[in-house]
Amino acid sequence: MRFFKRSRQGRLVRHYFLGSVIIICAGLTTSGLLEVYFSHQENLDRFGLTQKEIAASTAFKIEQFVQETERTLRAATRSREIVRDGLSTAYKWELRRLLVNAPAVTEAVAFDVHGVQYAEAKRLQPIADEDDRYALTSMIVELARENRSYYGPVYFADGSGPFMTIGVPIERFAGNVIGVLRAEIDLKYVGQVISNLRVGKAGYVYLVTRDGQLIAHPDLSMVLQKRELGETEQLKAVSFSSYSDNAPNALMARNLQGKKVFTSFAPISSLGWFVFAEQPVEEIYAPLYASVFRTSGAFLLALGVALVATLLVRRRVVLPLETLRLGVERIGKGDLTARLEVRTGDEIETLADEFNRMAAHVRDAYVGLERIVAERTHALTIANSKLAEASEHKSRFLANVNHELRTPLSSIIGYARLLRRETGGQISTLQRENLEDLLRDAERLLVLIDSLLDFAKIEAGKMEVRLEQVSIDELVQSAVTTVEPMLNRNCVRLVRDIPANIAPLYTDPEKLRQIILNLLGNAVKFTEQGEIRITACQANGDFKLAVADTGIGIDKADTTRIFKEFDRGGLSNGGNYHGTGLGLAIVKSLVDLLGGSIAVESEAGKGSTFTVTLPVKS
Repeated sequence: MRFFKRSRQGRLVRHYFLGSVIIICAGLTTSGLLEVYFSHQENLDRFGLTQKEIAASTAFKIEQFVQETERTLRAATRSREIVRDGLSTAYKWELRRLLVNAPAVTEAVAFDVHGVQYAEAKRLQPIADEDDRYALTSMIVELARENRSYYGPVYFADGSGPFMTIGVPIERFAGNVIGVLRAEIDLKYVGQVISNLRVGKAGYVYLVTRDGQLIAHPDLSMVLQKRELGETEQLKAVSFSSYSDNAPNALMARNLQGKKVFTSFAPISSLGWFVFAEQPVEEIYAPLYASVFRTSGAFLLALGVALVATLLVRRRVVLPLETLRLGVERIGKGDLTARLEVRTGDEIETLADEFNRMAAHVRDAYVGLERIVAERTHALTIANSKLAEASEHKSRFLANVNHELRTPLSSIIGYARLLRRETGGQISTLQRENLEDLLRDAERLLVLIDSLLDFAKIEAGKMEVRLEQVSIDELVQSAVTTVEPMLNRNCVRLVRDIPANIAPLYTDPEKLRQIILNLLGNAVKFTEQGEIRITACQANGDFKLAVADTGIGIDKADTTRIFKEFDRGGLSNGGNYHGTGLGLAIVKSLVDLLGGSIAVESEAGKGSTFTVTLPVKS
């Protein structure tokens, strides 16, 4: 179809179709799988229960047959001749009547308690082994004294089917056992019960002993072959000794032909036999296959419905939306005159009308915006021109200040130093102190002028870096010598802690000296007593220089402000400490210029530590 041929156009159709398919298929698949699963489980339970009921009813019939045969034998032992005369040879007539009344009995023999035979009746040649007569008679007598019958094991006579022996006591009076009646039972009559049963269409029932000997099966040839089932899955799973009421109704196994079957069983506890009912797995799974077929049909039908729905959506939704997309695309390319023609009579047409109104509004706003931008651009151009002019005036002003103030200040400082040196002890102490104050204030003013000029150079980007090998010890000693006259020697001690073997540093010596001077000057200014310590070391390819003091310290909230120009942190609003707020700003700028960093650790009232980190090789 056409909407599958384009990579971008028609994506909504594909997404809707795929979404519909996924949702419908997921729902159908989930419901189908659940239906198949639960239906299969229900079928298994139903088949298992049905098979178990068939096996149980068959076991009941077989047990009733054996018990009825036993009752017939017991009835034959209660004749009037036995009561009157005891056990005698005349008892053979009663045994012959027994053969007539019980077709399953093929041979009946009466013995006394010592194993002496008194009477016999048989249809065939003798079946039981005469050598076992006395031992068998003793066993039957022992059971008879407990009012119990003897059920012998299943055996096969030569060329015939299975037989079993049943022995019952012969009592002249109740509790007076005078002999035993042993009968051989032909189990082919049990096979007739089995052969007439059907489980489902192709199922069957068969009977085995506890040891796995096949007794009865619809296929008589298997019985005559004396098939042993002791190693089959069925008998292993449901052995008589492990049978319980919680045993499963059915299980999967393989039959005598090796085919997979669904089998159930029921025990005949009194005989130690098992009745098995089995059906081929194909017959059990037939409802499952039918359910899968129905689900597949519904799945294909849902795909068809999803396809039809997708085509309808394409016609009613996607094409109008494509028109909307093209209109948005034209406006995105700058064509604000684009308008949409959509006539669907629904919300999409309303959306298209709103889009047209929006486009008209955008066009009007765009025209107004262009006018405002032009006006603002003109105003910004004028403002930039004024800023450039003001910056030029500032630069000229700073140059004039440096020239006009530096020359007379230098003269004042020179004359003051000359006057201090020449007057010696010729002036009074008060006059000498005034002269020292004059010299100190003039030098501080000169430092301020130099700071302003340095800051202007840095701000203008005219500060150049000249790299050379620098002796750290000599540079620090020079800076310390410069600031020592500013110390209050009676209260503040300046300590220089520089290793004698510290390696030279490759950097700009003047910039580094200015950094050290500014940090030391800042420490001297704010330290009235205690100690100022300058340390330096090299580690991991970095040079670290630290200036620590015991001065007034800095609030933690101000540690990020003090490196801004003209910002003195908490001292900006007055106090006894004067300054322009440029010293640390210049330090920060110079450190950045040299490719390093600066950090501060401080606590109000306990002092500050400024640490400068520079690369050993810039």
